[in-house]
Amino acid sequence: MMFPLDNLLVEQRELGLVVAVACGFGFGFVLERAGFGQASKLVSQFYGDDMTVFKVMFTGIVTAMVGLALLAGVGLVDFAAVASSATSSTWLVPLAVAGFLLGVGFITAGYCPGTSLVAAASGNVDGALTFAGVIGGTLVYSELQPLMGSFPDMTDQGQLYLWQVTGLPIPVLALLVALVAIGCFLGAEKLEKIFISRQQLQVDPAERWQLQPRRWAFAAMAGIALAAVATLALPVSAPAAALRHPEVLSPQQVAEMVLQEPWKVRVLDLRDPKECAKQRIPGSECVGPTGIAKLGLGDDAGSRMILLAKEVTATAPAEALAYPGRLAVVAGGYAAWRGYAFTAPAMPAPAASAAERQAYQLRAGLHSALTGAQQAAPPAAGGGTAAPKKKKGGGGCSG
Repeated sequence: MMFPLDNLLVEQRELGLVVAVACGFGFGFVLERAGFGQASKLVSQFYGDDMTVFKVMFTGIVTAMVGLALLAGVGLVDFAAVASSATSSTWLVPLAVAGFLLGVGFITAGYCPGTSLVAAASGNVDGALTFAGVIGGTLVYSELQPLMGSFPDMTDQGQLYLWQVTGLPIPVLALLVALVAIGCFLGAEKLEKIFISRQQLQVDPAERWQLQPRRWAFAAMAGIALAAVATLALPVSAPAAALRHPEVLSPQQVAEMVLQEPWKVRVLDLRDPKECAKQRIPGSECVGPTGIAKLGLGDDAGSRMILLAKEVTATAPAEALAYPGRLAVVAGGYAAWRGYAFTAPAMPAPAASAAERQAYQLRAGLHSALTGAQQAAPPAAGGGTAAPKKKKGGGGCSG
């Protein structure tokens, strides 16, 4: 069991939610104290005269990254498992469009979605209006998404990470990002001096990052990253032999997992990426028949990984055997999944058991979500559908 994040995300989901709320309050408090509840301070980063937003956010990202890299190196946390639990797929074109629109909204409203909530909690009316716009925009997008066709899933790369793209070990990559962050911080301060001098503004010395604390911060980030790199010399244990025998799951079992507890599973589709892009298991990654070797599964130890092959198989590819976590395959391959998910289920009889009715509702909901076809609700339990007899009038208010 890796402490603490994957445990909180899987076995103790309720405790994980409590921790998430506590972290959310702490994160909001830090943002408010850093001045992120003020639109003028947030948009100043676009004008170059106040890079506080860049410094605070980048510092938080780098601190979390180098800390996790160090903990992963000594075996206390599984970096890849945390990443796979906390991130979504990488859609290149949709994310590029979404990033552009987010930037336009940020500079127009003065807030991003998170800081608008901080501003609203601070009592700023513009923050509350921006947050209302975020909610309204989300609702509008949810209604328009079915009309967008395949665009939301265009150029889906699955869960793609820098260590996969560069081929560098996670600790080395953490050190490089920390060094890049230090250079960016120094460059940001140069920009501030240039733009502030042009505007001839007086800056409160208390708001400037003093030289000595800055050196300590830089030394801490670089030192932790170097310690993480040093852990590469530690021995790595091989996965247990018992985990090399994949579990065989029925399409219904897979549907229950991906719909009810998606944070517990990672689904890899081994079919041709073009076929996968047309129809696939919700949340699955289109890796193709040869792409599984590029995922670095030996560094991923999530709760369970499910493989979907094109043909009927009960075995896993040799490349997947490096995965140290629980490994499973879909019984019957894609043909069985298609027959289960894309075929309308038969209506259960009125005398059907509760388990049969629940199975129908799960399959009908999945079929509706994937095809858009609406399914009728199962008949009332008990076997009777006759309407109750009307009571004869006899006084009182019954007529």
